[in-house]
Amino acid sequence: MLDKFQQKFVEEAQDNVAAIEEALFELEKSPDDKEIVERLFRSMHTIKGSGAMFGFNDLSHFTHNLETLYDLVRNDKIQVNKDIISLTFESLDYIRQLLDLGEGTLTDPDDIKRQQDYIAKITKYFPAGQQLTLSSAEKAALAAKQAAAAQPEPQKKGPKNYLVTFAPEISLLNNGTNPLFILDDLTALGAFRTLAFDGAVPGIDKFEPLNLYVKWQTILHTDQDVNDIKDVFIFVEDECRMDIAELPDGDILGAKDKLDPICAKALETQTELKADDFAAFKEAPKPKEQPKAAAKTAARQQESKIASIRVAADKIDDLVNAVSELVTMQAQLNLMAAKQNEPTLSAIAEQMEKITRQLRDNSFSISLIPLQGELVQFQRLVRDLCNKLGKQMEFVVEGGEIELDKNIIDHLKDPLLHIIRNSGDHGIESPDERVAKGKNPTGVILLKAFYSGSSVIVQVSDDGKGMDPEKIRKKAIEKGLIDPAAHLSKKETLNLVFASGFSTADKVSDVSGRGVGMDVVKSKIQEIRGEVSVDSEVDKGTTITMELPLTLSIIDGLLTRIGGEQYVFPFSNIERILQPSEVSVSQSGMGDFFTYDGAQMVFIDLNKVFNGTPTDVANSKVLIVGQGDKRVGMVVDAVLGEYQIVVKPLGRFLRSVDMISGASVMGDGSLSLIIDPGRLVNYYNRLRFQKKQ
Repeated sequence: MLDKFQQKFVEEAQDNVAAIEEALFELEKSPDDKEIVERLFRSMHTIKGSGAMFGFNDLSHFTHNLETLYDLVRNDKIQVNKDIISLTFESLDYIRQLLDLGEGTLTDPDDIKRQQDYIAKITKYFPAGQQLTLSSAEKAALAAKQAAAAQPEPQKKGPKNYLVTFAPEISLLNNGTNPLFILDDLTALGAFRTLAFDGAVPGIDKFEPLNLYVKWQTILHTDQDVNDIKDVFIFVEDECRMDIAELPDGDILGAKDKLDPICAKALETQTELKADDFAAFKEAPKPKEQPKAAAKTAARQQESKIASIRVAADKIDDLVNAVSELVTMQAQLNLMAAKQNEPTLSAIAEQMEKITRQLRDNSFSISLIPLQGELVQFQRLVRDLCNKLGKQMEFVVEGGEIELDKNIIDHLKDPLLHIIRNSGDHGIESPDERVAKGKNPTGVILLKAFYSGSSVIVQVSDDGKGMDPEKIRKKAIEKGLIDPAAHLSKKETLNLVFASGFSTADKVSDVSGRGVGMDVVKSKIQEIRGEVSVDSEVDKGTTITMELPLTLSIIDGLLTRIGGEQYVFPFSNIERILQPSEVSVSQSGMGDFFTYDGAQMVFIDLNKVFNGTPTDVANSKVLIVGQGDKRVGMVVDAVLGEYQIVVKPLGRFLRSVDMISGASVMGDGSLSLIIDPGRLVNYYNRLRFQKKQ
């Protein structure tokens, strides 16, 4: 079993593997980009060195061969090609298997033989005389050497003083680099004094927030050597001017009577310090040992570096569940405070509600993760489809920084898999076919994510052959899904692809065509209270749109009463609440309508839908409910107020009730059903259609 340090290494190594995989896609597009090769090399070097340190000797040995391959690439001894990139992808899969295995040294002969085969594939690209094969003794020696190298080398001459100049380029902030973190790493090497030169900062009329106008000089007293100082700037060395000058030995920082005037003059004149400015310190006394101060400084610097922590997913789930129960208890407290009519209790309940809401928002923000991190596997899928189908495709992501509840992302993986696979197999044409149609031979599969109100829209589109509504209609009639005499709109016809077992493929392949895919997409999306639709144009492409909630556990809801029962509407869907006198209802053969804000809307009497009896409109409320780009009016008996609603899933006997997405236990112990406005409108439209027929 792995100890906690080895487990942390495994987690960080998996992150590095994901970073390498992402960089490989970039390298495949730009094989001559040395910066990408450097990123790959650094990540491999980190896995190799850390693996040896934590006892993963075989992992370290294997990665060392892979690192050597890319060292040859960055030194222009070999050129990157498609075969090398494919081999690297295979190697990453093998590294993941070694990490999952969780063993430092392979013992099974088959596993050892398998690693040797992988290494042979890598080393065949090495120039003659540079084949790298290590025996077990050599591997052990290498691991010992790496472990010894990890220990700080003894300093024979004691601590030294350095003047380090760090002048970053004005555009450094644009790539996400924080120069203060670099200074933190630098000053963590020892005692220091840092000067900030801000003379280049312009007036407010010319100030650009994303430009960096400041440069720094640090007088550093450390027992580390010059290479350790240079390593601090390894990731920004091409985006800054960095100079290191050795200063006289002695306690320069302690001689404030000499140092203060020099520093003050430099800042006043905005003139950089030079090594010659410290000539008077050549006879400075040796520094006094200050172990406590040094330890305190190191602790402070270490603390400043901890910007994030890893938390197990089940712990986050436990936190969210506990907060959900707290919200329910808060509702009980509010109800008790209202009944008691005690000012002190009401004040406590109000304050507790604020804290609970803040805790709810914070706990949910913790459970949100960027969509981008889960998309690398789909880039890999598209690449594999290109090789398998002989097509040219590019996978493009827009809005990858959008954050979603991790449970929603888990439910989204299968739908995205099916959609992207269908786009590659059925949508994108072969290069010859695309050229004949006047298209670029490389097809594009675009995944786009963006916020829309309280929802997230995820769209997957391609510029392929599109779907023919007439072909879909004929297939649906053949399978008995619709009546031949049925009149369907284009949208209704396209949505037939979500029917179980439906497929327009002429033949079944090992990629798709069996009719099990799009129905899975719809069912998976509906499980998380989402909606999915399709739009397509022949020879232009297809777009699948999924509308998803931001979170699954707690929502702000509007509690209403309909026919003696309580129902909740998601507050994000409510645009306005009207008095009956503000609307004028008219009837037609297709149902009731009313005019509001210059637009005619459907008027839905929910008492009639749920209970079969009409509502007394004169004593009711009309909710203007927005769903996507549509708005409808829904009549309820009464509006009871706004509540934080803990969403509980319906049992298996009620899952077939489309218009209800869940239930919630209220503060008084009663049960309220949560209405899904989109599905309710679809249900009502089906009733109207049946009535017309």
